[in-house]
Amino acid sequence: MSAFDDYLAQLRRLDETRRGADEAAARTATATESLGQRAARLGEQAAAQREAIDALARAARVAPPQRGAEPPMSGDPATELGAAEADLEASRAALEEARYLAHRPPWLPRWRSDERNGLIYGLFALACVAVQLVVLRLPRSDDLTAAILLGAILIAAPLAAFGLGWLTIGVAARPKIGDEEKRLERNFRLGLVICGSTMIVACMGFFS
Repeated sequence: MSAFDDYLAQLRRLDETRRGADEAAARTATATESLGQRAARLGEQAAAQREAIDALARAARVAPPQRGAEPPMSGDPATELGAAEADLEASRAALEEARYLAHRPPWLPRWRSDERNGLIYGLFALACVAVQLVVLRLPRSDDLTAAILLGAILIAAPLAAFGLGWLTIGVAARPKIGDEEKRLERNFRLGLVICGSTMIVACMGFFS
């Protein structure tokens, strides 16, 4: 092989090396640009999510969450961005859960209205039964006035239990966010049945 052919071979190898280096640099630039675009997209989504959280806090009339300084990135950028995407997705799910709970009653928010109201009426009905049994076991005279007073107490106690349950539902079942004009589900008939049945229970407990 002549010196000229050897020179041409060297030029070809040099050209191939240069092209390989250019392609590697182009791939690196593309990957860097993709990571930058990905980081910018995550930044925009995080900013929008912060605004949504603050808006939800204002609507619920609570203080917005405190935010600390963002930690500096360390390690592989792709790994860091992957962890940031996972955190952002978890935060998005938590935001949706917070929205759901903000439109639900603060007490037992995952219960249905009839279950929650039945429990409230039931608690006042138990207190009513206790009062009725105490009144029924008190020494009684044959005076007509005492009998009328006794009957009035036995009737007034269930009505008081129903009224207190009605008022409690108005507090316990009112969501943080919701239409103020919308009527609360108070289960009127359910309350009357639960509280009114205390008279029967009290009488059965008295004569048993």
